Amino acid sequence: MPANKVMREVRPGEVPPDGGTAVQEDPARPVFRGNGEFDYLCVSCANVLAAAMDPRYMSKRVRIRCGRCRTVNVVAVDESVDPRTQRGRVTSR
Repeated sequence: MPANKVMREVRPGEVPPDGGTAVQEDPARPVFRGNGEFDYLCVSCANVLAAAMDPRYMSKRVRIRCGRCRTVNVVAVDESVDPRTQRGRVTSR
């Protein structure tokens, strides 16, 4: 079972020019679903907005409007990687 990460509310004026806002139409279904270690929860109502996501793919450019309370959320700590810096790299585990 994935661990939970609480997102945070977008601050006034905090809108990156190249970001978008995903809208959760059904509060019972996460907007994003992956194979990672974290579920991302709405800061206001704890609704699951993104399920089983790897933090490398959850950047501050990704905003999600909660389908239950309409709060616009963004990740609290940006742990994402820039795919341009990963090009051609082979990583070992």
